[in-house]
Amino acid sequence: MLLGAVMLGMVLVGYPQAAALAQAQTGENSLIRARYLVSEKMYEEALKVLENIQPSGSDRMWADLAYGEALSGLDRLEESNRRLMQVTGEAAARANYVLAENYIRLNDFSSAMEWLSKHLADKNHYPGKRIRMNPAFSKLDDNREWIRLWQTEWYSNSEKLKSEGEYLLSQGQFEEAQLTADRMESENATDSRAFYLRAEVFRARNEERNFRQAFDKSWQLAGSNVSIKNDLLQFALQSGYYEKVTEITGDLIRRDPTNPDYLLARSLVRILDGKANVVLKEIEMAQQEGFAPAELLYQAGVRISESMPQLAETYLTKAIADGKLDARYFFSRGRVRNSLGKSEDALDDMGMSLDINPNQPELYVERALIRLDAGDTEGACHDCRRAMEMGNKKAADQLYKYCRLP
Repeated sequence: MLLGAVMLGMVLVGYPQAAALAQAQTGENSLIRARYLVSEKMYEEALKVLENIQPSGSDRMWADLAYGEALSGLDRLEESNRRLMQVTGEAAARANYVLAENYIRLNDFSSAMEWLSKHLADKNHYPGKRIRMNPAFSKLDDNREWIRLWQTEWYSNSEKLKSEGEYLLSQGQFEEAQLTADRMESENATDSRAFYLRAEVFRARNEERNFRQAFDKSWQLAGSNVSIKNDLLQFALQSGYYEKVTEITGDLIRRDPTNPDYLLARSLVRILDGKANVVLKEIEMAQQEGFAPAELLYQAGVRISESMPQLAETYLTKAIADGKLDARYFFSRGRVRNSLGKSEDALDDMGMSLDINPNQPELYVERALIRLDAGDTEGACHDCRRAMEMGNKKAADQLYKYCRLP
């Protein structure tokens, strides 16, 4: 996607063909940008980009998905549904899930169940825990159709055992989780999830060499299962297995070249490599794919905020210095600074974020907790009330015992 490639095309195929190539490239980059804006919940901006492109081929299904998600984010649900119903191929699983959420919001529970069933029947369905924990579906807790839905065996035995093993791992039961992985492998020696679980166990035990061997085996066996590959990508990023990220993103980008998550992951590992010439080249490439340098630095900071908070603070500070005033940048840096024990700086950042965008209930919840830790109960309760006024139920659950809530 580099400009040099377009210039070379002009020499090899002639100007008319090169002009068409450049136009197609612009359309692809615009779709990347639109999908990224949707992922950042910048729906109005995403629609403006989408309205000016005419995707063709496989790009059309991703454009329809982005369109549908943006319209859903703006509560234009009927329009969203019409667009999402056009989505086919690998994007269908996600589209069906959003359709189910939309129909819940329209109080049409039967249609919601129909689309959720279609999502679950797709091989790229989400884990059961993710679906059950989705607040959008809380309206269905006592619904008979919802209960019957889960009586169907949507998930393979391997998926169930993987979930069981991860629960054991979360409880610190490493041996039991390892035994679960052994059982999975005994049932299917080519089960990618078995080696994935084993990699998680080794990672939790800080057995780096064994972790990488198990991870590599899981990746080797993943085949065409994009769902597992997506999970492995996130696991590699979280684990700092950056050389593997490059290989994984290369495979996934070939399957879905306009996916901003894959492109960002590839860019981030090259930036985190720290070589100045590589960073400059990557930023140049990212700019042509629709990402501002500040946005790339922001994403780098967010992705490593838990594993390397000090470096994350550096990247976020650089993003703030290089970019326009953006509420997300200050909020993210505030979170990181709080994790580093810089509560006063964190409060300053969150205050700045609210000055830019006051409609952030989740920020009020987090700031309330920081104020509470600092002994400012009055300020914490004020933030709690503001969050609840914006519809955030978590505020009441977290701070009820500290505040006299109305």
